Amino acid sequence: EVSVSDLGLGYESDETVLFRYCSGTCEAALRSYDLSLKSMRSRRRIRKEKIRARPCCRPLAYDDDVSFLDAYNRYYTVNQLSAKECGCV
Repeated sequence: EVSVSDLGLGYESDETVLFRYCSGTCEAALRSYDLSLKSMRSRRRIRKEKIRARPCCRPLAYDDDVSFLDAYNRYYTVNQLSAKECGCV
């Protein structure tokens, strides 16, 4: 559980929400794309350093929308906030 303010979305609120997140490695999910990208980077055929040559663990589905009151008694709803299912993409 975290406060809405701690989410970093610009809302001021002391209300707390459940924030589930994804983590982990995805080495088992390597596909031809990932292997080729890694090879091309190692051969310096692609020079952008920020390109990742492996899948990332990300949300595949999200929990229900989260609603809360901010510090000024305004009502907000945020969608796609808390991970329900994770996978390698």
